[in-house]
Amino acid sequence: MRVVFALGGSVLMPKEGASKENIASYAETFKKLKDEGHEISVIIGGGNTARQYISIAREFTNDAFCDEIGIMSTRLNSMLLISALGNYAVKNVPTSFKEAETILNLNKIVVMGGTHPAHTTDAVSASLAEFLDADLLVIATNVDGVYTNDPRIDSNAKKLKEMTISELLEITGNCSISAGSSSVVDPLASKIIDRAKLKTIVVKGTPSEIIGSINDNHDGTTILP
Repeated sequence: MRVVFALGGSVLMPKEGASKENIASYAETFKKLKDEGHEISVIIGGGNTARQYISIAREFTNDAFCDEIGIMSTRLNSMLLISALGNYAVKNVPTSFKEAETILNLNKIVVMGGTHPAHTTDAVSASLAEFLDADLLVIATNVDGVYTNDPRIDSNAKKLKEMTISELLEITGNCSISAGSSSVVDPLASKIIDRAKLKTIVVKGTPSEIIGSINDNHDGTTILP
């Protein structure tokens, strides 16, 4: 199966900082999936690293330049995972989908970050999945699925086990696209998922849930094309 993963930067690099054990656990997870015969691409977000830099930069400059800082942060996070993957990856962070496809054709795991200003890594992941004709897009984040409302501020919010892309578009329609913004699935990614008719699964970004998403044995949300 050809699978594209959007791995949240705050999942790989939590607020408490970098951890050798945490990064190694994700590297082993993707190695396992590769060894099972899957073609794996991982797009990593900027997470707390990006937000910290952007919050300071925004005092001096505009959102377009802050986007560039965010992109560099995603690539820095990508290099960390690449270093842990060893021979399963190439020591290069692709900056285009053509480069990513070349790496995939070398039978390696693709690891990349952002590509263009105003495009979140969710949008990049959805675009790459469309470009590669992927069988599945998995969004592995710090929330365990898609809710009817933000569960952090609404105690009555309910997690959806399954939903249509139309329902997703309705939920994400008012989300922000400013530099450093964070939502479960951003509006642009939702529209690309709709256009490409991608089967998409949103899960909490733990190694067990990432593995479970491949076999439909997960506790997240399945978005039907």
